[in-house]
Amino acid sequence: MPLLERLLGRLFPPAVEPAATLRHRAGLRVTVRGRVVPRDSITSPLSGERCVYYRYLVEEYRASSVPMGAGGGLWVAVERDEAICEFYLEDETGRALVMVEEDRVEVEDAGEADPVEVPQGQRATERRIVTGDLVEVHGAGGEIADTLDENRGYREDAARGLVRAVDDGVLRIRVIR
Repeated sequence: MPLLERLLGRLFPPAVEPAATLRHRAGLRVTVRGRVVPRDSITSPLSGERCVYYRYLVEEYRASSVPMGAGGGLWVAVERDEAICEFYLEDETGRALVMVEEDRVEVEDAGEADPVEVPQGQRATERRIVTGDLVEVHGAGGEIADTLDENRGYREDAARGLVRAVDDGVLRIRVIR
């Protein structure tokens, strides 16, 4: 996201809508805030923790081949990965499904990345979104028949609010720490 767009978003944040209203906002840009409830989960390869999103970077120290005095060198990225799965966002009005399709996902995390233990000569950081995290999702509203929600009662309507990527193909998630 461009710097100006981020700055304007911080100065003039979009109004947060209740999850229950998303069903009636099909195709319109929405911002919803709530706690993460997993629909499915994935395991982060570095920490081994269950989560709905992870991004990690492993770097390795490489000594400089050019004499620079006392031990010059630099950190080089040797491995990185990112993955996300669908999850529910739950607020006091209900649940909405955050649908991740073939679109790009931009995750902004207000906190620092967690350091991960790796072999000597390497360093690694990892960001995760886990059950119970407070997130704000910016996308397009909609409705979906969600028959997979285990929290739904037997006779309860399967229709659920939905947030998916907007027209530019980007779903934006901000973790609030």
